[in-house]
Amino acid sequence: MLRLLLLSALSGLILADHHQPSGGGGGSYGGGGGGGGPFGRLFSDQLDPRLGANAFLIIRLDRIIEKLRTKLDEAEKIDPEHFVSEIDARVTKIEGTHCEKRTFQCGGNEQECISDLLVCDGHKDCHNAHDEDPDVCDTSVVKAGNVFSGTSTWHGCLAREDHVTRITITASKRRKFFTARIWLRALVESELERHGENVTSSFNAKGYYNFASRRLILLPTDDHDDHLAVVCSFNRGDNERAECHRVTEATLHQCADLFVTLEEHDDHDDHDDDHHDDHGKHHGGKHH
Repeated sequence: MLRLLLLSALSGLILADHHQPSGGGGGSYGGGGGGGGPFGRLFSDQLDPRLGANAFLIIRLDRIIEKLRTKLDEAEKIDPEHFVSEIDARVTKIEGTHCEKRTFQCGGNEQECISDLLVCDGHKDCHNAHDEDPDVCDTSVVKAGNVFSGTSTWHGCLAREDHVTRITITASKRRKFFTARIWLRALVESELERHGENVTSSFNAKGYYNFASRRLILLPTDDHDDHLAVVCSFNRGDNERAECHRVTEATLHQCADLFVTLEEHDDHDDHDDDHHDDHGKHHGGKHH
């Protein structure tokens, strides 16, 4: 805002100098004289009136913006649908964080960036401690028992009609020596139609959740499995919606888009055991 005021002042001085009469005497404060230097022009009656109008308008806009900021802060406290958080997340997605890959933006106006390996590790690395904020380090997003569902829309790799896909988190664990990630087990199911009949194709997956990027990565547990991996970004400002893609594990080529929402929490699937045994191996086709 100070920059705008200075620019406005400079513009006014230039305009005043441009309209200054060429003749006549007068001192520094003379009403009709030329010269006088910038201070003389600043206080003379030749000062362009638009300077004052611009300054008044800028100050008024600044006050309006400050009031809007206050209202948004208050609205965020009573926003059950996370409307404000979603707007902030969408703006961040468009503008970016101005940080390199595998880094975390600390927030604020300083554009401070730290390694994503330092986020939620129990030590405050950002100057404002944003990397250890409870909202950033919330583990409920991938709590065992969470069931996310949505419609997979294919645009490559396989010729397949749109179908429902469910992702069930079956186990989660934070390792003491590396708390910046949550290690996961999951069951990925797809409801397909084959030969006029509805069938369910599923596979067991393993992966992790990255606090810094809010990304969920799930790969088939069997190294020789040809199923497609799942990559989800919780980029809507809450822990209940995610933008996902079905990708090839080797190249990360996107084959299908999948937007999921938290459908339910199944308490029967709650586990906190990294050695969770795989069960119910996949059946059906190679890819789903």
